[in-house]
This record gives sequence, C-alpha cells and structure tokens, in this order.
Amino acid sequence: RYQKIIEESPSPFINDKCRDRLSKSAVQISHACKYLGAGTVEFIVDKNQNHYFLEMNTRLQVEHPITEMVTQIDLVQEQICVAAGEKLSFTQNDIQPQGHAIECRIYAEDGFNNFAPSTGIIQEMTLPLGLGIRFDEGVRTGQEITPYYDPLLGKLISWGNNRQIAQRRMSRALNEFH
Repeated sequence: RYQKIIEESPSPFINDKCRDRLSKSAVQISHACKYLGAGTVEFIVDKNQNHYFLEMNTRLQVEHPITEMVTQIDLVQEQICVAAGEKLSFTQNDIQPQGHAIECRIYAEDGFNNFAPSTGIIQEMTLPLGLGIRFDEGVRTGQEITPYYDPLLGKLISWGNNRQIAQRRMSRALNEFH
C-alpha cells in the first residue's frame, strides 16, 4: 500500500553536515510558527545533500520509536506533559543521539497473494526478546485480524552502538518472530 516498512535513525544516506542543516531548519520552522509539542518536520534530500521542506506533522509519527531509541527520550511522555501545560524536560541542546536504530513494521499480509491483508485469528505468537530489541504491538494471541483496518500488527525496533549491530539484532529478532 506504498507505506514505508523499514526506517532507520540516523539515516545512512545523510552526512553529518546535512544532518546539522536539517536539524537547524526543523528548529527554525518550529519557532517560526510558534509550535510547541511533539511533531515531525519532513524534508526531501537530493543526491547532493540539498534538502527541501516537505511538510510538518504536529503529532508523533509511526517512526517515533527509532528517535526514542537513539535519543533515550520518551516522546509520548513528553507530548502528554506538554499537553498538560508542562515544559519539555529537555532543550534542543540536550539531545545527543547515540547509536543506530532500525524499525520494521510487522504486517498481517500474504506475501504470496500480492501482499493482500491476511485475516483470521492469531492462534500463537512468539515475540523476540533481547538486548536492544523493542516491540510496540497492538495485538494479542486470540485476537481476530479483520479486513476492515490497517493490517499493521506492530513495530519491531532494534538498537545498537552502530548500524551493523542494529542490523544483526534486527535480523535475529525477525527470525525469532512468529
């Protein structure tokens, strides 16, 4: 359905100079519209590392766990606190990303039938565990998967000190996921 199924942070395509420009542009855009809260500023980056503003979403996006993993900031908690009238518990200068995170969306789809939604009852589910692994799920054993909603079952996230470790952990976790 033309949805992203894998996300990474930081992007392996973008160099540090471009990343710094993107961050500064996002902060400037947020300040210019006096936005306070959790949100996402999206850009398109070309092959020469030039960036172009795409959109701003004034909400958390489905990819937010990879940002949480590399920043160690609970964005959902921060969003709730801001909505309650509290200030953020950090400043932009406090954010010091560490390591690499990968998110894979887990869908109930039939790969042998043009990735059509796969319906039925979840009879059994084996979730991966381990260091650097997180699963944000919305399903349980015994639950019915119907054709009436998005077939996203959850998001599997891996974190490592570097991209290779995050990739190895994700590969292991995907193999253990049933």
